[in-house]
Amino acid sequence: MSNKISAPRGTADVLPAESWKWQTVERIARRLADLYHFAEIRTPIFEHTELFHRGVGEASDIVNKEMYTFEDRGGRSITLRPEGTAGVVRAAIEHSLIGQEGARAKVYYFGPNFRYERPQAGRLRIHHQFGVEAFGSAEPEQDVECILLQMDFYRQCGLQGLALRVNTLGDRESKQKYREGLVKILSPIASKLSEESQRRLGENPLRILDSKDPRDVEAIASVAMPASSEFLSDTARAHWDAVLQLLAMADLKFNVDGKLVRGFDYYTNTLWEVTAENLGAQNALGGGGRYDNLAEQLGARPTPGVGFGSGIERLLLALEGQGVALPNPAPKLVWIASQGEAAQSHAFRLMAEIRAAGIAADMDPAGRSFKSQFKIADREKASFCVVLGESEIANKQVTLKDLATGEQSILPQDQLIARLKELTSSKV
Repeated sequence: MSNKISAPRGTADVLPAESWKWQTVERIARRLADLYHFAEIRTPIFEHTELFHRGVGEASDIVNKEMYTFEDRGGRSITLRPEGTAGVVRAAIEHSLIGQEGARAKVYYFGPNFRYERPQAGRLRIHHQFGVEAFGSAEPEQDVECILLQMDFYRQCGLQGLALRVNTLGDRESKQKYREGLVKILSPIASKLSEESQRRLGENPLRILDSKDPRDVEAIASVAMPASSEFLSDTARAHWDAVLQLLAMADLKFNVDGKLVRGFDYYTNTLWEVTAENLGAQNALGGGGRYDNLAEQLGARPTPGVGFGSGIERLLLALEGQGVALPNPAPKLVWIASQGEAAQSHAFRLMAEIRAAGIAADMDPAGRSFKSQFKIADREKASFCVVLGESEIANKQVTLKDLATGEQSILPQDQLIARLKELTSSKV
């Protein structure tokens, strides 16, 4: 019987052979966030459960089915973060980033989210997101800036075949009228809906539009469903028209999808979702929207907000599916091979000097044969090998070998670091 312990279902280890890809897309995201003048924020991975009940919504699937909630040793109800926005809004309120009238804050974040749901491609029970949130601006330009940042992120990662869907739920008044309109249309066919959607009809009818249950799809197709834009107030319509105009001015292709609702109760006005080719049925990379009432729901003064979340796992799957080769920024590695106790001690000191000069270096401390050490250097994908033996130490020299070309040279030890800087300064 095996005593091995495996990772829990719905989780995955990111091993060194893949972690550099994560670092690369995160580096692209950080650079773009800086260009768009967003600053990084880091929030706890667990929060008081009340935050998500009040923020995400009591009737949402996340709160009802998917949260990892537990009681801590102090008897407090704690929940592992299921999504990023609520915690960022909480932090912005708590630390007065948005406490003053007219205050504006633009932040971005990386981190894991935790949801107890059926694992699927690119969406495990722990999935990671790059997200941005902008507070204090109710203008449509802020919506479009977030959309442009998200699209630029995917393009700079190398993705092709992107599709942007947009919709609006309108302001609080418009959204309520839309909910009432859906209930009026769907109530006569309630018996044709799935049990889950029958429950949602009274609690959160917008979520019925997002159902993948064949019974719901067929039932919705049998009636003339109203578009959310039919229920907009004058203010909400002016905002929506401006968003569409700004997207067109930015030469950004998009499709208006009147059934796009997304999964969180806090959304108002503009919504969007981005999909990519080569992801199959679950082709969404990420999306976002405006949430002008969320700060107020969490106890602050009314503060407009808008942002998006993008799954890193889904992005990496899409890149793999499209055959996109991310640039690997790994530094050129110098391997130090030595033979004999004196040479090994000398090699250890030399390795420290090379590292102090900002050059990646490593060695095998086990005292294996030169042949074995060269095999290890090859396995570790070293670019150069510095060879130290008795003759090199006696003559204060080293043998430097280019492991790609096989070319080697002998040079004074005091010239080694300068030569290595020349060789490793070129980009991989």
